[in-house]
Amino acid sequence: MKAAVLREFNHDIEFVDRPIPQPKAGEVLVKVMASGLCVSDLHIQDGKIGTVKVPYTPGHEMAGIVDKVGDGVTNVKVGDHICAAIDIVCGTCRFCRAGRTNLCEKLVRIGFERDGSHQEYCVIPANNAVVVPDWIPFEQVTGFPDACACMYNALKNRGQVKEGDCVLILGTGGLGMNAIQIAKNLGAIVYVTSRRQDKIDISLELGADEGINTKTHDLHQEIVNLTNGKMCDVVIDNIGIHSSVNDALKLVRPGGKVIISGYNDFDFTAEYQEIMKFEKEIIGMRASCKTDLLAVIKMAEQRKLIPYVYKTLPLTSINEGFRMMREGEAKGRVVLLTDAYYGKS
Repeated sequence: MKAAVLREFNHDIEFVDRPIPQPKAGEVLVKVMASGLCVSDLHIQDGKIGTVKVPYTPGHEMAGIVDKVGDGVTNVKVGDHICAAIDIVCGTCRFCRAGRTNLCEKLVRIGFERDGSHQEYCVIPANNAVVVPDWIPFEQVTGFPDACACMYNALKNRGQVKEGDCVLILGTGGLGMNAIQIAKNLGAIVYVTSRRQDKIDISLELGADEGINTKTHDLHQEIVNLTNGKMCDVVIDNIGIHSSVNDALKLVRPGGKVIISGYNDFDFTAEYQEIMKFEKEIIGMRASCKTDLLAVIKMAEQRKLIPYVYKTLPLTSINEGFRMMREGEAKGRVVLLTDAYYGKS
């Protein structure tokens, strides 16, 4: 089988031929049909995620078909269409017992600390295989574990968004396009930002109430106008640069929440008094739990969510996909398709 390998940080992905792995007890072998690209893949390539050791195969947005099952596996069977919950968790630490498995003290992640889905076959723990309806296209299924489940966690759990809330999504793209749909399903009024009008146009098609082009308009004044000065209940920062959190604090109402989702720069600045005087909250958000993944799959089954895919490429075009993301060409998720997807294997 073909496998994408990152041999050294700050280098292109290479392809190697490997034997198809075999599942052990409690594991399943997945024939990968599609694998999504994420900005985290770029951070890994750049050596910004310290737990990743090279050489290894990235990829944490997996969609495929169960090809073999190891001994003792009962939750899935050969032929099932599945996606993979990213986090492999212990289930016994204080965070797992509290239901916050995304903070597991012994966390290992598919596509981070363990080889991922940018290859034609991948072995994963059976507990991480989640069955999805076979009518949902594989390229859309790749959005469930990260691009959708993370935004569900940000909005529903961390932001506690409810009917009638005003939500501002800073930076619409791979995450934001899905956040729009999830926030609307929660009953929110949704505003989005981008420096590109084409992204705003797509966001409006997906249900956003207003889009603000921050290249041509003053964001603060636009939010003042849109909210009659009341500002937003929740701001999702998908940008994650040095200044974006402080910008978000000025856009959220007293008592409101700023949810940190993006992480491009190493640190940020924030004004103490803006937080203290008005009891505004800055809240971290790390990925999602399996319950969030199940929730977004249910939304898709009810046709309330269609994971947004901007473009598909063959698996072997992974470096082209990385280029598209780095240069801002991608308007949403880029998804890699294997030969099996095309019926070639």
